Amino acid sequence: MAEPDSSVELRRLLPSGSGMARPGLALRFERELGIGKIQIFGTAPDAHFRRIAGAAAPHACGQTEQGGLTIAWLAPGEWLLTGPEPQVIARLEQIDEHEDDEVLAIDLTHARSSFLISGTDARDTLAAHCPLDLWSGTFPVHAVARSLLGDASMFIARLTDVADGPQFRIIIDQTMEDHVARMLAGPQLHSGTPK
Repeated sequence: MAEPDSSVELRRLLPSGSGMARPGLALRFERELGIGKIQIFGTAPDAHFRRIAGAAAPHACGQTEQGGLTIAWLAPGEWLLTGPEPQVIARLEQIDEHEDDEVLAIDLTHARSSFLISGTDARDTLAAHCPLDLWSGTFPVHAVARSLLGDASMFIARLTDVADGPQFRIIIDQTMEDHVARMLAGPQLHSGTPK
C-alpha cells in the first residue's frame, strides 16, 4: 500500500445537494465513510481472501458484514471495503502486512464520495439516470453492482430498508460528487442550495 504524502492535505467537500430531503426522497452525503479496495491476483482468489481476511468472501453481487465493516463483491478477485474510516484503514494495513505480491489493498476514502438515497421515490429517481433494475425481485437487500449513474461510474448497494422505503448506498469518484448530487436532487436545488 502506498504511503500517504503528508505534504498534501485532502479534505472532503460537502456537495451542494447532499442534505436534500422531501416527501418520498432523502439524499445524504456520508462524510465519515472509509472506502477501501482489495484485489487478489492469481488462482483461487476467494480462498486467498479467506486466509488474509479471516472470513469468507461475499458471494457474487452481494455483500456481508464483518467486525463492523461491510465487504462487497466487485468482480472475481475484487472487493470493496466500507465502514468507519479508522477501521477501514486498520483493516487495509493488516492485510498489507502479509506482504503478499498477489494482494493489493488500497485506501480510496479521499478519492471517492458516498451518498445514501432512500424513500418511496428512491428507485424512480435512480431509474431516471441508471440502467439497473432496482426492484426487490432483482436487486434485494445486500445486492451490489457497478453501473453508470448519468455520466458517472458508480458502485451501488441495497441496504436495509428504512421506514419510508428502500435505501441505497452510491459510491462515485469524488470529482463527480457535485454533479451527481444535483442530478439526484433534481428541481429541489436552486442556485446550489437545497430547499
